[in-house]
Amino acid sequence: MFACVPGEGYVGYGELTAPATRVRDFIVDVGGHPRPILELPLRATHMAENADDADEAEYLLRVRWDEHVLVEKAFWEKGMFANQLTACKLRHKFTVEKLAERFGLES
Repeated sequence: MFACVPGEGYVGYGELTAPATRVRDFIVDVGGHPRPILELPLRATHMAENADDADEAEYLLRVRWDEHVLVEKAFWEKGMFANQLTACKLRHKFTVEKLAERFGLES
């Protein structure tokens, strides 16, 4: 999976390590202790809205990041694919080729 910050560019890639999980059930490790993410201070202040509604809840992905950079170093070239969806399957050949080149991957 590649991560793209809208208006900035691609900031990393990694591998999904678990299926999408409803936010109310998502557990993170904090100092060696498992904690529900909704018990932690979050920048996304509305993440808990609709947490009990399977159709409307936020779903989170667990990612093992292989490489990532600060947003100030995001990678972007004119003609690359981007959209406003949170997640999508990346099929745009030019973008896949450029990301493979940038991150040293086989396309």
